[in-house]
Amino acid sequence: MVEATSPEGIRLSAVAVLALALLAPLAVEGQDRPRPTQEPEDTVLVPVGPVQPDIYLADLSILDGLHYVGPLQNITNRMYSYDNQPAFTPDSRSLLYTTEYGYGDRVQTEIHRFYLSSRRETRITRTDQSEYSPTPVPGDRAFSTIRVEADSTQRIWRFTMQGMDGEVLFRNLTNVGYHAWGNETTLLLYVLGSPPTVRIADLTTGQIEVVAGGVGRSLHKIPNRNAWSFVERVSADEAWINEVNIGTHEVRRLIATVGGGEFHAWTPEGVLLMALGSRIYQWDPELGRAWRRIADLENEGITVSRMAVSPDGSKIAIVGHPLPELVPER
Repeated sequence: MVEATSPEGIRLSAVAVLALALLAPLAVEGQDRPRPTQEPEDTVLVPVGPVQPDIYLADLSILDGLHYVGPLQNITNRMYSYDNQPAFTPDSRSLLYTTEYGYGDRVQTEIHRFYLSSRRETRITRTDQSEYSPTPVPGDRAFSTIRVEADSTQRIWRFTMQGMDGEVLFRNLTNVGYHAWGNETTLLLYVLGSPPTVRIADLTTGQIEVVAGGVGRSLHKIPNRNAWSFVERVSADEAWINEVNIGTHEVRRLIATVGGGEFHAWTPEGVLLMALGSRIYQWDPELGRAWRRIADLENEGITVSRMAVSPDGSKIAIVGHPLPELVPER
């Protein structure tokens, strides 16, 4: 069932409120660090830690302007292993994501690739540091990532799709939490601080400009527009999706977020998606209507945080956290 609603009019069930309270992000948090677990040699971690999110894949279709989410497939299926931050490759045939490995008391993250047609999974990076937030580099067979280095410095790195030839971008810029490419040479960055800021960085000139403060962690290139989107946090329960022009750096508000959240995604048609608890909503800038509910995944037993839509618009990747009452006792 589809319904029209607004952020102010959304009411949460007791289950959703509990789930959101448990999963509420820190305002100035960097990467979501996994906790130590044990090492099964060169494979993904054996489940011994706290419950972690999984990545789900589903068909995404559209009818009469409304998007529909098909049946979910859990492509990681490791309840106690951290799997997060999905990003589709430009050809829509595979998905990059972050997963964790453990070495005794030490834990780190690496980048994996999941091939949609064969359902084959490969490990890309094999480093001594943690890599997060894999993001395809425009016009290049490479991806960028946030590397947490040995001294906990967070910088942007570039790797080939085989995980080779790692090189740091913007060597003097540290405390980078998240990033989004605007074109082959320009990025939007989330930088930790008090408050956290979003900055535009140019690889050609090396220039870095702060464009806003007090922001959320979700950054995206807006399809078919020379602009990015980011979240402006006004208070604990109020936030806005903002647009920043890549060329002029002008910032303007688009719409209040669903329930004060921050994680969002864009479809190739330029429709905005956000989740609140187990429900997913859409907003079409062309129509100018309120948020409209397009899916409810409560029966799947998960709440939703991050989402990613494939460039061809046929698939959606969802980071799902199990509802508290469905987590098995240990």
